[in-house]
Amino acid sequence: MRRSYIDWLRGFAVVVMIEAHSIDAWIDPAGKASPIYPRLLFLAGWAAPLFLFLAGVAIPLAGAARVARGGTLQSVGRQLQTRAWQVFALAFGFRVYSFLLGPGKTIEGIFKPDILNVMGLAMVATAWCWSRRDTPSARMGWLVVPAALCLIAAPLATGWQWPSHLPARLEAYVRINGQGTFALFPWSAFVFLGAIVGEFVSRATTAEADRRVQVGCAIGGAALAIAAYAGSFVPSILPHSSFWTTSPSWALLRAGICTLLMPLAWLWMRRPTAAHWSPFVLFGHTSLFVYWIHIELVYGFATIPIRNALSVAEWLVAYVVFTGVMCWCAAMWARRSKGPWIPAWLVAPSRDSAAATGAHAR
Repeated sequence: MRRSYIDWLRGFAVVVMIEAHSIDAWIDPAGKASPIYPRLLFLAGWAAPLFLFLAGVAIPLAGAARVARGGTLQSVGRQLQTRAWQVFALAFGFRVYSFLLGPGKTIEGIFKPDILNVMGLAMVATAWCWSRRDTPSARMGWLVVPAALCLIAAPLATGWQWPSHLPARLEAYVRINGQGTFALFPWSAFVFLGAIVGEFVSRATTAEADRRVQVGCAIGGAALAIAAYAGSFVPSILPHSSFWTTSPSWALLRAGICTLLMPLAWLWMRRPTAAHWSPFVLFGHTSLFVYWIHIELVYGFATIPIRNALSVAEWLVAYVVFTGVMCWCAAMWARRSKGPWIPAWLVAPSRDSAAATGAHAR
């Protein structure tokens, strides 16, 4: 059963992603000096953690579905890793595309680590760990331990000497050095943490079980966020720990809020009008396509006239219009296969249909 609330939440991340890139590219210097700009930046900072977290959630869901269809744990694990390597390869394909079409791009920039690079590698590692054991407790151990190691490695990596002997672009996979946007530490931890949540969600095969999981996500997410925030006031035992970049509290606070957002999205998708067509669900299912095309439109030749030229108010108008254009493009992309304009899997289930599905499963 497709869980539309996860698609909806991914679609929300897409909308935030468009906001993040458009404020960076279109708002003029005066707008970036205004009091509202830091608030826009704060909102923009949630796109990447949410994307990585949901990529992790998807791994146990996809794996459990394939095992239920008769696949062995090992074969399913290999399939998931292959898919993850494809995401990693797409990161370089996107950079080549950007180099060919974007103004001022260099060949060397093709190798810059970005979110797809980190997501792909983290998904490979997470899929491998997920498929090591077939019992829930043992599988949790294989997910929790690497998540903790990624969080611990983030501040430690700042003081390591060996990465400095690597080419700058490879060093950027280990730690931020100005040659990449995202590093494996701590960003890959979000994928592992998402997989932990996804493991619980994948076991919920009835409506009642799904409700219990969502209650657990609400309590657990809130508790993790509060504990992480409180922990940020305690002096860290790890050297080079900085709250906004490498602190485990920083990552766990955001992971807790990402977890808390899942039951909120679940509740939203159970409203009486949830069966109506949802642009967020559409964005969620076409997120990679929207990511691919919107970057070049935001930073490419098409928007040069408004590059660093809009006030905050003008940006807001442009952002709404541009997001509408991206929604239309996503709908056209979803329509490429034969069938109705809005496929059935893009229509959020109503509360009654969800209950019926749960009753049938029982």
